[in-house]
Amino acid sequence: MVDDTEAMITSILILVSPVFFALPVSFAWRWWVGIEPEHEHYREKVRRVLDAGMPLARYRGELDAEARKVHVSSDRQSRIESDLLNRLRIQHFLLFPSLILWPFVGIFAAIITIPMMPLLRLLEWVLIEKKILATVAKIIQRYTRWEIIGIPKLHDGKKQLGKALESIHRMPTTVFLGLFAYLIVSYFPTSSFNVLLLSAGVYIILVSAISVIRAATESSLTFADPTNRRIIPMDSYVDEKLGPWVGVGLIFLLSRQLMYGSKIRTGDLLLDPVPFSISVLVVLYTATIIGITVEVIFFRNRGESVKRDFQKQMIDVFDPDLYLFNRDVGILRLVPIATLNEWIDADEDFEAVFKKSE
Repeated sequence: MVDDTEAMITSILILVSPVFFALPVSFAWRWWVGIEPEHEHYREKVRRVLDAGMPLARYRGELDAEARKVHVSSDRQSRIESDLLNRLRIQHFLLFPSLILWPFVGIFAAIITIPMMPLLRLLEWVLIEKKILATVAKIIQRYTRWEIIGIPKLHDGKKQLGKALESIHRMPTTVFLGLFAYLIVSYFPTSSFNVLLLSAGVYIILVSAISVIRAATESSLTFADPTNRRIIPMDSYVDEKLGPWVGVGLIFLLSRQLMYGSKIRTGDLLLDPVPFSISVLVVLYTATIIGITVEVIFFRNRGESVKRDFQKQMIDVFDPDLYLFNRDVGILRLVPIATLNEWIDADEDFEAVFKKSE
C-alpha cells in the first residue's frame, strides 16, 4: 500500500480534477447551444421529427422556415440539432481541457501523429481494399445470424457543425483506449521513457484501426437482430463492445496503480503516485489532440471514399434493402423504400429516393 497518505490524496485530487472542470463546461455548453425560449421552441420541433424516426432531410425546408419564424440563426440551428443527435455527456466534457492545453501537449501529439499518417493508409489498404473488414462483417453475420440492412441516419440533412466538435463526440472510447494501453504498458519492467514510447506505439495502432473502421461504418449499414428485436447501427457496434470493458478496466487499473503503484511500476519518474497521476492526465489530453487531428484529417480526405467502398462490398455480398424505421401514433414500422445500391447511386439523397419509392 502507499505509505504516504498525503501523496495518495494529492494524486486522487489530480485525477478527479477534470471532473470539477467538466461540470461548469457542461453548463457553458448548454448555454452555448441555446437556452432561450425560441431555442427551446426550435429544439422541440426538431425532437418531434427525430422521435418519429425521420431523417432531418425529410423536413429540412419546414425546419428552416420554423427557425426563421422564431429568429433562430443557421448557426444556432446547427448547435441545437447536433446537441440532439450527438449529445455530449460527462465523458466528453472530461476531454475539453485538451482544447486549452493543446499548446503544451500539441508538440507530443504532433510527434505521434506524423508517423500515424502512413499507418492509416496501410490499414485502409488492409481493411478496405483487401476486404478484411468486409470478411469480419460476414463472419459476424454468419455467427449471429443477423440481417444486414440499411437505415438512413437521422442526421442526414442536419446543419453542419465544426469538424472538431463532431470528432469529440466520437472520441471517448478511442481516447480511453489510449489511456487503457498506457496503464497496461506501465506494468512492464522497463524505464519510464520506454513506457511512454511503447504506449504511443500501441495507441497509434489503435486509433488508426478504429478511425478506418469508423469511416467505413459511418453509413446507413445496420445489423438487424430479429431474435432479440434489436437494430444495431454498424458504427455503434464497436463502441458497444469496447465501451464497458474500457470503462471498467480503467477504474480497476487506476485504482490498482494508485494503491500498489510503488510495487508494480519500475520507472523512476512514475514511481511516485503524484507524477504518475500527472502523467495520466498528460496522456489523456495528448491522446485527445491526436484523436481529433487524425479524425479531422482522415475523415475529411478519405472518409467518404472509405465509406462508399465498404458499402459497395456489403452490397456485393448481401444486397441489403434500405428501410425507414419510424413511429406514427405509437406504431413502429420498418418501411422498405429502396435497395442500398439505389441509395448509393442516388448519392444518398433522401428526397430523391423517397419520391421514387412513393
